[in-house]
Amino acid sequence: MLTNRALQRINNRPRTVSRVPLLGVGGGALVLAALLYVFGILPSFATLAVAGGGVLLVLLLYLTQKAKTTIKLSYKGNLDDEAASRFCEMREALEDLASSEGIWHLPGSVKLPKAGEVAPTPEREPARVGLLPTPGIKADVPVWGIEAGDASLFFFPEGALIYTDDRYEPLPYNSLKVAFSSGRFFEEEDLPDDATVVERTWRFSRADGSPDPRYKKDNVQIPIVLYGLLQISSLSGPKVRLEVSDRRAAARFARTFGAEVSMEEPKEKKAGHGEEYRRADKDSGRSSSKEGERSAVPQRLWRERPPSPRREGLLGCRRGRG
Repeated sequence: MLTNRALQRINNRPRTVSRVPLLGVGGGALVLAALLYVFGILPSFATLAVAGGGVLLVLLLYLTQKAKTTIKLSYKGNLDDEAASRFCEMREALEDLASSEGIWHLPGSVKLPKAGEVAPTPEREPARVGLLPTPGIKADVPVWGIEAGDASLFFFPEGALIYTDDRYEPLPYNSLKVAFSSGRFFEEEDLPDDATVVERTWRFSRADGSPDPRYKKDNVQIPIVLYGLLQISSLSGPKVRLEVSDRRAAARFARTFGAEVSMEEPKEKKAGHGEEYRRADKDSGRSSSKEGERSAVPQRLWRERPPSPRREGLLGCRRGRG
C-alpha cells in the first residue's frame, strides 16, 4: 500500500540501470574465458560455459537493478469496504471525465469569464485523463490520473499523488479541494461534439448582432459554447485548472470530491457581446461550424447517459475503457 515509507522509497529509487557493474561482470567473464582458452586450462566446451555463465550473470544483474527502479504497491486484501467503495466511485467519475471530447489545461494567468460574460478562446493546452503511466510505481489496481501541463495528478485508494520534476508529493483526499463552475466562450477551434452551443455570433458584427457588411469574405459565425471549469487545489500542491467540454462529466467529478455543484447556466448579458467580439484582424481565428451539433436547450446537458453494461473488476469496480 501507499505509505510514507513507500513514498520515500519511490522518490529515492534509482532512475536508471548502472552500466558499470554490467561492464565489469561481462568484461571479467570474457577475460577469464579468453585466458582459459589460451592456456588450455579447460576444454573448449568448458571455456564456452564460462563465457555463457558470464552472460547469464550480466542478465541477472540487469534484471535486479531494473527491478529496483520500480516500487510495487499491493492492495489485495488491504482495503476495507468503505475505502474500496470510495475508490470505485472516484474511478468511475474519472472515467466519465475522460470520455469528454475536449479537456484542456488552463494556465494560472488565464482570466475566466464572469457570470453573464462571453470570453474569447483562452490560452490553453490539451490535458489527458485516463490510465496514465506512473513512473516508478506498479500497483495492482488501476490508477487513473490527470496530466495537465508540467504536473500529473494520480488517484490511489489512500490519497492522491502530484508528480512534478520526477518526484511525487502526497495530497490527502481530505485536503484536496475541487471547485466547479461554468463559463461561456467563443469557440474558434474544433468544436467538440459533446459541447453545448448556446448561441452563435458573427466574427465581425454590428452592435445589434447582425453581420458587418464590410467583412463579407471572412465573416463567419462563431459558436458560443458553455464549458465546465474545474479547479483542483490543496494546501501544499499546485492548482490544476481544467476546461471540459462535457459539463455534466465535470460536475460529477467535482461532486465526487464533495464540491457543491450548481448546474444552472450563468445568465448572459444579451446586449453587446457581438459588438465586443468585432475584430479588424481577419486572421485572428478559425471557423469551427459543424453540422448536426447539439441543440442549445440546456436540459439535454443534464440528462444522464444510459448505463453501460457493468463488468466486475478488481475491488468490484465497473471495468471501463482501459
